[in-house]
Amino acid sequence: MQAVQFAGHGGTEVVEYGAVPDPEVGRDEVLVDVKAGSLNHLDVWTRRGMPQLDLDMPHVPGSDAAGVVVDHVGEATWSDSLRSLAKGGRLVTCGATTGGRPETHVQRLFWNQLSVLGSTMATLGEADDALSLVWDGTFDVRIRDVLPMSETARAHELLENREGFGKVVVIPDSER
Repeated sequence: MQAVQFAGHGGTEVVEYGAVPDPEVGRDEVLVDVKAGSLNHLDVWTRRGMPQLDLDMPHVPGSDAAGVVVDHVGEATWSDSLRSLAKGGRLVTCGATTGGRPETHVQRLFWNQLSVLGSTMATLGEADDALSLVWDGTFDVRIRDVLPMSETARAHELLENREGFGKVVVIPDSER
């Protein structure tokens, strides 16, 4: 897969884009299907080298992403799956191999406006219907700039210099 990574701590010169190994998902882990990444200042601080933050390098950043958490495990990963969601995040559950009665803190759902969807599969038509809500502008997202991942260093500069308003999104070069 293609990803942005920090070769080490430093300025934007340490930001690289290229092939990295596909993630290996363990038995009690979930996979997040990231569609795009957005930068926030945690990424800048991580790149610069936050005190008391010991990371192996190269490091693939990712504190703010747009995607869907797909949990096919159930009870063993449920709490972590919910905790991984940002405000407005979506969790799709399509299995319960470790149990079907996980504990849920309902307040987290409504305070963070989370969506939980149970799914077995969808027809192609159903997927098209869902995506039409995205394409028809039902969701109004403030995006400052969309850059290819190979220009993530520039994205960091935009964020660091507080140029403009809205999210800075990076997408795979192949999607550009």
